[in-house]
Amino acid sequence: MAIPKKGSRKIVVESIEYRWTIRSKPTYSQGAFGNDMTAAVELAESPMSVLSISFPWMHCDSWIGNPAIPVTPKDIESCIKGALSEGWKPEINGGAFKYVHEAKI
Repeated sequence: MAIPKKGSRKIVVESIEYRWTIRSKPTYSQGAFGNDMTAAVELAESPMSVLSISFPWMHCDSWIGNPAIPVTPKDIESCIKGALSEGWKPEINGGAFKYVHEAKI
């Protein structure tokens, strides 16, 4: 399933344009239990495979009330590069490629 264009952002990594998004509202498990925040990335043109990024911190709108850590375009860029080095092929049709972002220090 493709990422909706409305609400997604574009990013260029190594001369290739991608679109990425984070849910505007947390899922129930993210809000109630503080599960990891996730983002989705795909090619901007002719999307095939989706990159699913898991961030080891809570969604900004978590009901638990812990401090929010924003996801920046720089975080997304580093995740795209990491996923590509681990074998994500965005131009080949397939299931979601799961990638875990390293925790901020």
